[in-house]
Amino acid sequence: MKKLFVVLPLFVLLASVSHWTPFEDQDPQLALSTVYNQFKVGLETFYLRSQQLNEACDQFQLKKITLQELQRTHLDTRLAFKSVEFLLEYNDRELVKKTLNGPPLPSLLPNMPKIVVLEPIGLQVLDDLLFVEEADLEIAKVDSLAELLHEELKKIKSYQLGIPLQHRFVFEASRLEINRVFTLGLTGFDTPGSANAIPEARAALNAVSRAIAAYYPLLEEKKPELVISLKDLFSASIQYLAQNDNFETFDRLHFLKTYLNPLYQKLYLAHRALGIELNTETTYMTQAVNYTAQNIFDPNLLNPIHFGNAGGLQLDSKKIELGRLLFFDPILSSSNKMACASCHQPERAFTDGLARSKAADGAHFILRNAPTLINAVFAKGYFYDLREQRLDRQIKHVTLSKDEFNTDFLEMEAKLNQSAEYRRLFAEAFPELGQRSIAQWSISSALGQYISNLVGFNSPFDQYVRSEKTTYPVAAARGFNLFMGKAVCGTCHFAPTFSGLTPPNYQDSESEVIGVPATNDKQNPQVDPDLGRYANHRPEDEAYFYQYSFKTVTVRNVALTAPYMHNGVYKTLEEVMDFYNLGGGQGLGIKIPHQTLPFDNLQLKKREIKDIIAFMQTLTDTTGLTRKPAFLPKFEAKPEWNQRKLGGE
Repeated sequence: MKKLFVVLPLFVLLASVSHWTPFEDQDPQLALSTVYNQFKVGLETFYLRSQQLNEACDQFQLKKITLQELQRTHLDTRLAFKSVEFLLEYNDRELVKKTLNGPPLPSLLPNMPKIVVLEPIGLQVLDDLLFVEEADLEIAKVDSLAELLHEELKKIKSYQLGIPLQHRFVFEASRLEINRVFTLGLTGFDTPGSANAIPEARAALNAVSRAIAAYYPLLEEKKPELVISLKDLFSASIQYLAQNDNFETFDRLHFLKTYLNPLYQKLYLAHRALGIELNTETTYMTQAVNYTAQNIFDPNLLNPIHFGNAGGLQLDSKKIELGRLLFFDPILSSSNKMACASCHQPERAFTDGLARSKAADGAHFILRNAPTLINAVFAKGYFYDLREQRLDRQIKHVTLSKDEFNTDFLEMEAKLNQSAEYRRLFAEAFPELGQRSIAQWSISSALGQYISNLVGFNSPFDQYVRSEKTTYPVAAARGFNLFMGKAVCGTCHFAPTFSGLTPPNYQDSESEVIGVPATNDKQNPQVDPDLGRYANHRPEDEAYFYQYSFKTVTVRNVALTAPYMHNGVYKTLEEVMDFYNLGGGQGLGIKIPHQTLPFDNLQLKKREIKDIIAFMQTLTDTTGLTRKPAFLPKFEAKPEWNQRKLGGE
């Protein structure tokens, strides 16, 4: 066994450079150089494939090759990309999204003084263009995009190879890729035109397998049984993909439980066995993904504090309980009648059962339906139009709205300060604020902590997919495979939240233009006039593609949250599925110029629709989340306030 030097400066130097524990015979840097060389060769292959694609476009325009040959060259280019994707994405996720493989939708360049629209480029866009009925008519655009791809890769190659590679990066990138293969690959998200998802999954897993194999000699010294497990799992998973290559019939549930989740776990165990540092040991920042989670559907995979911005580096029981009181207390509203719980009722998974929630006057209705608050923390934007970026600042919008609380924080603070019990509870929860413990920040933070605590990943589906239960309804299993495959639900409702929170880094929340109608009238359908995200922008911003765009909300607990859509137009899940099956608003005959939902008929059979609904009905979990306060704090000088109703009216 190599001995650690006792000279402190040298020990610190070695630790900072290698991040490694000693081994008897193996050089850990050899593993790292092997992976680096694999990446270097893979990048060069990807670059050459992009050049061949560029040339194939020219040859097609000269009628020297067929469309099928051009498509084949494109698919080969994508396979080359998949062989380096795990490290490319890890090194610079935004660069890959913007230039190499982003979705075929325009976007806005963030943090700019003026709105800048980014038109989509890269492999997904090419995939979308090359596999339509009249692909030859798009050849000029395809040619331009292929040339741009090749030029971008020329710059990206040298940049990527200049990024120092660490052992930690290899394992973190590999686990992210396992997640990506399942959530973005096998769903068809990555291949919107070709549906070449399964061969690409095979290429991606093969690349990860080769990288991890470089560490087997080192792992043999520590945990030889892990080497056997990893070899067997990689080999069997790649073989399963080769033998089951039909996109529509592929058993994603079996593949997840049998191969991907075990791989996700074993890679973590190997990481730890080798003594490689974790990302949590190198930064004080909270991460979106909890790296110690050992299952893609682990209840702790996502970190609510990262998303919630609810004050502090962890959830605090005193703040949560104070937030619970405030949530159910109508004292926050000007009328003392409306509470957060008026529209977000626990027994309905924190919705209210109405198409549109009632306004404060009780006679009118607000613009939109009340969404569930369970798992609502897991987002990068809040409200249907994503207008607020912080969970704890949602209360500001509700407070100032004339249709909701119709008040301001000064009035709210003044009222709460008239309760001795509230003064005590705020002082205990926020001792750092001293005599100003009741303030806009503490009110918002307490509510944010309570909502951040409304996390439910323990549904019958979750328990089965984590192998905590051995049985699962056959119809629901079929429905899951349809949801994640043929029905393309999983390309917008991403696992594990089944919302628009985009895996595997979970740093973006998607919105979609699906053309929701104003009424359930199929004979004379009209689009709902609510403009969604577009209303957040000025006309000169040219954010035209956000017209009728709404946040993709979760389908978890959907059995409890009817009616559906932002305007509550559909009363049943059957009606929702019929809308999607027909192709959304365009499928109904409504002109929606920038619909992101595929508007061709999904051709789902009645039994398939029933199966998908059966799956969604197994996503119910409100366990431990619906508890209400036993009573509300008293107001000594305002006895009439003590008659207010817990939960509001």
